[in-house]
Amino acid sequence: MRISEATSSALTLARATDDDWDEIFATDARAFLMTDPLSAAEQADLRGKVDNSDVVLVRDPQGLVGSPLVGVSMFYRMTMTVPGGAQEPAAGLSWVSVAATHRRRGILRTMITELFDQWESEEQVFAILTASEATIYERFGFGPACHAHDVSIDLGSAKMRHRADKHVSPVNFASGDEVARRIPEIHARWAATRPGALSRPTSWWEPILADRRSQRPAQTSGLHYLLHADGYASYRINTSVDPSRGDVAEVVAVTEAAHTDLWRVLVGLDLMSSVTASIPVDDPLPLKLTDHRAVSVTGVRDKMWLRILDVPRALTSRAYSADLDVVLEITDEFRGRGGVFDLSVREGAATVTPSTSVPTIRMDISVLGSLFLGGTPARTFAAAERLWTADEQTLRALDRTFATERAPYSGTFF
Repeated sequence: MRISEATSSALTLARATDDDWDEIFATDARAFLMTDPLSAAEQADLRGKVDNSDVVLVRDPQGLVGSPLVGVSMFYRMTMTVPGGAQEPAAGLSWVSVAATHRRRGILRTMITELFDQWESEEQVFAILTASEATIYERFGFGPACHAHDVSIDLGSAKMRHRADKHVSPVNFASGDEVARRIPEIHARWAATRPGALSRPTSWWEPILADRRSQRPAQTSGLHYLLHADGYASYRINTSVDPSRGDVAEVVAVTEAAHTDLWRVLVGLDLMSSVTASIPVDDPLPLKLTDHRAVSVTGVRDKMWLRILDVPRALTSRAYSADLDVVLEITDEFRGRGGVFDLSVREGAATVTPSTSVPTIRMDISVLGSLFLGGTPARTFAAAERLWTADEQTLRALDRTFATERAPYSGTFF
């Protein structure tokens, strides 16, 4: 089909076929600055996670060489934990790129519109993404919903506050079949406890556990795994610095005891000066050390963006921390999926109905995406003049209601 009446060119849009994938991989490698093409095994990994019908392609039939691929966009069918522990389907937007030769011709908006049409026809409630740039997706109603702290831990001064039992070691190194057998189940248990956590089906675990050499940063080892009955951790030895450094890939702990036991081993690694990691913004690690300054925050990153596709269904899918009665106005310039709603929360559950009353809260749908998992307080958006409430009491009530016990954390890059 022709891409859009708004563009004067003969660009065409279609879904992927098996014959398109060599060019899709080449286009992705160029767009995301890969120095080497994906291996056959890595290509198979990706093909196992997405259907052709969920991949949108744009071509230029008037190109100098054939009909080159000038736009790619696709989504994974994922599952996300919402506050209260329910796990909901989510469309994971990914692999979005437009060729440098075809900018400002409406390609990005057309691809995103095509996918929104599909998601809405399927009655999806949530769309999510990880953004390479922070200024692209708010126009489509996405808001940053999960953040993480990048940290560097000085092993010279990092000592756990509580000593371990000298006679019992609850953590062991593990590899191969034992890791593959144990950690998917542990991760599933953890994902049920954290808002924003993304579940991993078998098709996602296979490439992670394969730990292909081409996916390792330069001068780093393969993954070393630490196993606990209620958690696991993985890290690489990085020899690009002297002395060597430990780069933690994951710490997944279902209990605080598991978190403490795993970090006790990680901060006790020999022959290293430091360990780096990406951790939830509410991670208690610094307070478990005798010197909290041993943990330096080197960056704060948005890890996952959220777009609400169906406001009433989204608001009734999660649990809440306080009662609330408001008239909520959501604006949505991109899709017109907002509206005015009576929102009533009792004993943790919401009732949402269309309303003709005067709103007591107004916000853009991208702001609702940032509030939904509990990652950013409403008060912060009010201070930025991106959220309006009738009075201070309403603002305080909104914050109490949307608050979560744990900060949202997605835990899976896509």
